Amino acid sequence: MFKHILLPTDGSEASLRAVAKGVELAKAVGAEVTLMIAIEHFSMGILGGSHRTDDDPLNTAAKEAAAHWLTEAQAVAAKHGVRPKQLVVQERTVHQSILEAAKSTGADLIVMGTHGAGAFERLIVGSQTQRVLAHTTIPVLVLH
Repeated sequence: MFKHILLPTDGSEASLRAVAKGVELAKAVGAEVTLMIAIEHFSMGILGGSHRTDDDPLNTAAKEAAAHWLTEAQAVAAKHGVRPKQLVVQERTVHQSILEAAKSTGADLIVMGTHGAGAFERLIVGSQTQRVLAHTTIPVLVLH
């Protein structure tokens, strides 16, 4: 069946539920698991022509949040007896990061939540989820 499952997380309730179900599935089928998080570079100013430096407070905060969310997802996996790999992807859009992570890890399934952490994205099926679905060549299990 599946040999390697990619579990993107952003700290949202939906993504943590997807992590839980993804690790349950991985344990049941004997698949490897990679937890991943995407850190987008924040543009500077209204025109967004340049990116913030690594030591910028916004980038620092994003990296700290990513580490926190990965720790939370790792704890969920540990409850199920699964020891996942971890991956942080930067400098791409979120959906591009997920697609690149799937390719680089050899994942044959992506399990993700319907809604991300963004307030707007909670109103509809997450725009990042939609983009992954539109551009991937591997199965995606989307959980609410």
